[in-house]
Amino acid sequence: MTLTLLMFSTLEVVTGTMKNLINPLQLTFLRFLIGGVVLLPLVIKKKEKVQVKDLLFFLALGILNIFIGMGSLQLAVSMGKASTAAILISSNPIFVVLFSTILLKENISYDRIACIALGIVGIILIIYKGNVGGDTVISLSYAIIASITFGLYTVPGKLKSEKISSTTMICCSSIFGSLLYVPVLLLKGISLFHIPEGTAFKVLYLGVFVSGLAYITYMEALKILTVSKGSMVFFLKPVIASILAVLFLGEKLSFKTLTGMYSYLLVC
Repeated sequence: MTLTLLMFSTLEVVTGTMKNLINPLQLTFLRFLIGGVVLLPLVIKKKEKVQVKDLLFFLALGILNIFIGMGSLQLAVSMGKASTAAILISSNPIFVVLFSTILLKENISYDRIACIALGIVGIILIIYKGNVGGDTVISLSYAIIASITFGLYTVPGKLKSEKISSTTMICCSSIFGSLLYVPVLLLKGISLFHIPEGTAFKVLYLGVFVSGLAYITYMEALKILTVSKGSMVFFLKPVIASILAVLFLGEKLSFKTLTGMYSYLLVC
C-alpha cells in the first residue's frame, strides 16, 4: 500500500507538467494502453483460464475506472490545479466505505462514520468557492466524479482479484478501457500516438508505474486488508501530492485547502 500511495501521489503532478502539451484524454488512452501492454506478457505466461463473463467484467471495470473515472481526473487536472485534483480524488475512501458496506456487507463502525464525516468536511472546504485560485466548478466536478468512480471500482475489483490474478484483471481492464478512447479521439481529430517532444519519458512512467504496477500493488494490498481499511491510506495522498505540486508546479495552497487537507490527516 505504501508503494501504491507513492506512485499514485505523482500522477497529478506529472500530468500537470504536460498541461497544454498533450490532450488529457489522449494521455489517459496512452498511459493505460502502455500499462496494459506491458503487463500482457505476464498474463500470457500465467495461462490463466478467463471466461467470457470475466472479459465482460473487465470491460465494465475499464468503462467505470479508466474511461469515466481516470478520464474525468485527467480533465480535472487540465482545467484546474493538480493539488486540488489530488486532494479530491483522495476522498474516494468515503465512497469505498459506503459501497463496501452496501455490496460487501462490511460492518461500519462509529470511527468509520466519523472518518466519513471528516472527509466530507474536507471536500466542502476545498470545493467551496472553488472558482478562485485556478480551480473551476467544472474541474472540481470532474475530480469528484473520478473519486466516486474509483471508489466504486475498488469494491468489485477487490472481489474479482480474489478469484483471478490482479495482473490479469488490471491488464485486461486497462486495454479495454483505453481502447474506448479511440473513437472519441478520432472524432475530435486528435492523433492517437503523437507524443510531444520532451514528454515521452513522462508518458512511459505514467503507463508502466502509475497505470500498471500501482494498480497491482493496490489490489494485492486489498487482499490482505479490508477494502474500507485499505482505502483509508489514500487520505495521506494529498499531503505528498500537494508538496510535489508546490515544488514542481509552483502551485500555492490556500488556508482553506490546507484546512481541508488537515481533516484528511485526522481521518488517518
